[in-house]
Amino acid sequence: MLRNRSINVTNENDSLANHSSVKGAEKRASKGLGDVSGPEPKRVALTDISSSLSSVLIDSSKKTYDQKSRIRLPNKSAPIKEEGENLFYEKKPYVEDVKPVKTEEDPCPDYDFDKECMKDITSVAEYARDIFLYYKYRQNQFVIGDYLKKQRYISAEMRALVVNWLIGVQEQFELNHETLYLAVKIMDLYLFKTKSDVKRIDLQLIGGTAIFLASKFDERVAPLIDDLLYMCDDNYTSDQMLKMELILYNTVGFDLGVPLSYRFLRRFARVIKLDMPTLTLARYILETSLMFYDYICVKDDLMAAASLLLALRMKKIGDWDARLVKYSGYRLDEVEPLMWSFNHMIIKRTSDYNQLETIYNKYSHEIFFEVAKIPSLPNQFPLSDPIKPPANIHFH
Repeated sequence: MLRNRSINVTNENDSLANHSSVKGAEKRASKGLGDVSGPEPKRVALTDISSSLSSVLIDSSKKTYDQKSRIRLPNKSAPIKEEGENLFYEKKPYVEDVKPVKTEEDPCPDYDFDKECMKDITSVAEYARDIFLYYKYRQNQFVIGDYLKKQRYISAEMRALVVNWLIGVQEQFELNHETLYLAVKIMDLYLFKTKSDVKRIDLQLIGGTAIFLASKFDERVAPLIDDLLYMCDDNYTSDQMLKMELILYNTVGFDLGVPLSYRFLRRFARVIKLDMPTLTLARYILETSLMFYDYICVKDDLMAAASLLLALRMKKIGDWDARLVKYSGYRLDEVEPLMWSFNHMIIKRTSDYNQLETIYNKYSHEIFFEVAKIPSLPNQFPLSDPIKPPANIHFH
């Protein structure tokens, strides 16, 4: 249960109001605005904006400037001038540094999922394909290297412990899954980019602050900072978390628009019209991979594709078809090696992280269709092999 903290702010508000009135009077007196004995006029609220404009009259007959000297906007019906002519405005691409995507032969020309969704305005069907092409391009701006080589005080096991805790926080506050994935990404980006040695005691503070920052980006209502500190067993103060928030935000470059594997997974599942139990199984596989450090070097869209393929085969309802090749951009031979790695991960997790059961218990509940209890595929690797991506996928 979260703490209930009540704060009495009545006296504080009264003192602030009196202080504001005095300051407003002094300001009007210094500008010679007449009577300063009364309080400063109340600012117009958004709901009162119509009444504040009702007495304003605009006389269009008054011209206080030389119209001949003004530059007029081009007529909408006039053709846009080509390059080299005297332009009032220039046509520029919305994103200047986006490289053109290579167009290949359509593997499934008779199927257009977005065209089918044109009547659903919530699907943004006109732009969906371009959005995910842009996501694929943006992945290259959030590459994470092997930061454990320079971080002396933390390990892969400690990181897995924090991720397991973050999943519990996400469940406790009923946050979106995107918030969880973004929080883990922020934490990894910080640990990779920071030049300081992160102490073991600060790792939970970094994780808690990361999910606090991610909540502000993805949630309608973010959790209170006191509640997150309570989840940290009050090991830190609010000043420490707010200071860490600024450090995290600065280190990741003030850019939280990270392409997430969870978003790719939902897209791939939609285009093949996947049922919810199978999608939930793919989510369980993908969420389990968050705990394992070696997977942070893999592209998010490939992670989503491999988890979906494994779910399809575990449920025995399909395989990697032309529709998925079209919308993911990956062929079967590119996805299958990582899929077998995920299958090995599901089998071996109990021996590597036998005490980190949050994800397994979560997806063993009937709300999530008990997908964690579904048998995995036969393991292609010896149980003694470590959990890691295929040999051709490695840290940059």
